[in-house]
Amino acid sequence: MLAGVGGPRAAQACLRSVPLTIPLRSRLLPAHPNPAIRIPRASLPPSQLRPFTSSRLLSADRTTPSSRTPDAILRPEPGPSSSSSSSSSASPPPRRKRLRPWLFIALGFGLGTMLRLTLSPPTPPAPGSDEDTYLSEQIRAQGSSLPLVQKLSTDPRYTSWDAYSGFSSPTTHTSKPHGGGSVVQSRITTGPLAGSRGLPFQRIYHDVATGEVVSVVYFGSGTGGWPGVVHGGALATLLDESLGRCAILRFPARTGVTARLELQYRQPTLTSGFYVIRARPMPDERDGPEKQARKLWVEGTLETVDGKTCVEAKALFVVPKGVKLKPLVEGF
Repeated sequence: MLAGVGGPRAAQACLRSVPLTIPLRSRLLPAHPNPAIRIPRASLPPSQLRPFTSSRLLSADRTTPSSRTPDAILRPEPGPSSSSSSSSSASPPPRRKRLRPWLFIALGFGLGTMLRLTLSPPTPPAPGSDEDTYLSEQIRAQGSSLPLVQKLSTDPRYTSWDAYSGFSSPTTHTSKPHGGGSVVQSRITTGPLAGSRGLPFQRIYHDVATGEVVSVVYFGSGTGGWPGVVHGGALATLLDESLGRCAILRFPARTGVTARLELQYRQPTLTSGFYVIRARPMPDERDGPEKQARKLWVEGTLETVDGKTCVEAKALFVVPKGVKLKPLVEGF
């Protein structure tokens, strides 16, 4: 009819002007193969029809909450302080604390001073000077107040004395030796190692029943080999003398010489500190009384006042035959 009234072109214009509201669901549902069966197709009102855009394809969840919308993702979430009031401004980020320059300066100065004093310690006072005498008295007073010294001094099993106090009082290192002073100066620990720079404190404790000898000594700054560390030779000298004292006190002749000395250095011995030397006689039961009177093994250790072993020592002392040695007096 349309073609008869207006022709083909009029029919096409008429069809273009008529809006076709085909629901989206009707295009997706195929027609049933049996023409007798019809599938009801619900038509949606025009108000519910929405254009099919690419934004709906990007969203897998059609029930996306408003917080996942593109605007909400791009918009920064408000902090706790801004939730109370939308007009309040955001709080500034906390400032990072910076170390002050003076802290590094003080740290570097302290480390540098310690390194300088360790590698280049101050020169000790000259032996026999007033400063040396004063420092030696301070060291002896400090040594007498040690808990170990006080304990040994009150123990009735031990008799005590200062090293070589049985001889005459030592003269100064610079004076000419004479009389009894020459005997004291001939001992390395009371002659060249005298004064605050050497061995200003040597207290001896002897247990007559067991023969054990305990010596509490102080190593001055002049005994060092490496800076701040006592020389190994100085340790060997003092251990030889301390262990020899233990042996000579058991020999009836009250004299003897070192035949063998073995040392094992366990850890460094530091200068300007107190240490303890323990010497124990180790007689050989296979030797008779006559042989034990002329030969004796002695074991010893050099320890800190806290009991940490720095050096282990073992020595053999004998009374030589055919050589007349002057006996040592008590208190050597």
